[in-house]
Amino acid sequence: MTGGRIGRPDMRRLRTTFFTTLLCAGLAVPGVAQTETVRVLLAEGRPALVVGSGGPLTLTDASGRRVLAQRTTGGGYRLAPHHQAVLVRETGQSATGVVAWTPDGAVLTLDGQPFRGRLDVVTANGALTAVNVVELESYLQGVLKDEIPAGWPAEASKAMAIAARTYAVYQRVQNPSGLFHLRATTASQVYKGARGEDARTNWAVQVTRGQILAFGGQPFPAFYHSCSGGATEDATDVFGLEYDIVPGVKDDFSKACPNALWIERLTPRQIEGGLVRAGYQVGRILAIQDLIRSRTGRILRIEVRHTQGALVLEGRRFREALGNEVLRSTDFEVRTDGNAFTFVGRGSGHGVGMSQWGAKEMADLAYQHRDILKFYYPLATVAVWPK
Repeated sequence: MTGGRIGRPDMRRLRTTFFTTLLCAGLAVPGVAQTETVRVLLAEGRPALVVGSGGPLTLTDASGRRVLAQRTTGGGYRLAPHHQAVLVRETGQSATGVVAWTPDGAVLTLDGQPFRGRLDVVTANGALTAVNVVELESYLQGVLKDEIPAGWPAEASKAMAIAARTYAVYQRVQNPSGLFHLRATTASQVYKGARGEDARTNWAVQVTRGQILAFGGQPFPAFYHSCSGGATEDATDVFGLEYDIVPGVKDDFSKACPNALWIERLTPRQIEGGLVRAGYQVGRILAIQDLIRSRTGRILRIEVRHTQGALVLEGRRFREALGNEVLRSTDFEVRTDGNAFTFVGRGSGHGVGMSQWGAKEMADLAYQHRDILKFYYPLATVAVWPK
């Protein structure tokens, strides 16, 4: 399940010291294409990082005018936090922010993993944060294979490419001055960089280049998930009232997908442990009851009775506490089963927007990618980006 909403971390100090410097410099660092880019968070809270390349590699400060390290052959440089700055161990040079780039768009690496574009490294709370600044279409090539299998039907792949592009553009527009626009995990979209590319999914990105979903001329919040189980969810019930342009739809195309129906049996101790790890103070679990359900049947509010009282929380928070891979959605019933609780559920993911398995089923039935997008995003239209 991906395509979820990104939180807004408090990184005001980093924005003013590093990103603003790059912005004022017009992002005119050698080796960086002056095209539509996104900023993807790759690592944070790290005590050390290694940036490298199979060929030439240059490290500069944020302005791009001071060279901190440079090599013409393959190799890497070790970075470490040092007095609120980033230290290049091999040269002893440091700067508030370090920019790593390669000439002619060659791939560079972060701890051995290859990425296109450039890497920006800064310090926060005595540790390192790394952001990949990458051209939008190259970013999508590093996303698509990990969001859908490369062997899926072409029309499903094209629909997925447009949805993923829209999601990235939407997040960029919502947070233009942030240190990053997207995370490389399921908190945004799974992104593996150059290692995540595949010729089949790259093709879907290329043939839909520049196409996004729009509403009122603006990028659309194109959430998506694995399997709806029979009905997608109103975005207002998951992400808030501001997303009323993403209504749920009856989705018969997702009734036969994996996890359309699922069962999970958990002991009271397992449930208690998950809640405690998530920060909730509970005693021994006695009973679990849903309080409010959405129009499509997903749990909006749930009560957990325990030996120290009762805990009432949102259904999605309950799911997160127990594990999104354990409770695959919030569309479930709870049954007391001797010394355990049995969860019987439908679907996988938050349920908002396009069901990926539903898109595959539609493509298998000869629907075109625009038909798929119109079905799951009835208020959106396909537009060209940048405008």
